[in-house]
Amino acid sequence: MKNQEPYPDAMFEEAERREAERKALDALDKLYDENGDAMKQIAEIEKEERERPFYRFFAIEYFATGEGMSFWLKVCRNYPPHNDRDYDLERFAKFIGEGAAHYLHGLETPTQEEFLEKYANLIPPYIVKMIERRDQPGFDWETHLYFNYS
Repeated sequence: MKNQEPYPDAMFEEAERREAERKALDALDKLYDENGDAMKQIAEIEKEERERPFYRFFAIEYFATGEGMSFWLKVCRNYPPHNDRDYDLERFAKFIGEGAAHYLHGLETPTQEEFLEKYANLIPPYIVKMIERRDQPGFDWETHLYFNYS
């Protein structure tokens, strides 16, 4: 509804915009007053999302005399647990296969920098490029390398 006083169009539009902003802020204040705890939880979740690393990295190094050396490596998106279950870790255990419970004792979860530095010689260049691009919503890479010199 336009004011009865003769405003120039630009001033009138600015006044309408400010009034709309004030009403929106009042509505947010009311919503916050009614649901303050929920709003705080939403803000915390949003903050965690912004701070969470884009990828997760898993690494296991296993060495035993006569058994050689094994490396299990995994890179996947860093989605939060679902239904309080870490599905990425469960899939990694399935990838490891028989004896996973034994090998998982040596599980490391390095940062991206640590992972790329420590296992640089074991990661194909194409995978490094995929990690650096950060545009793969379902990116999941696993490998098992086994060396035996006996």
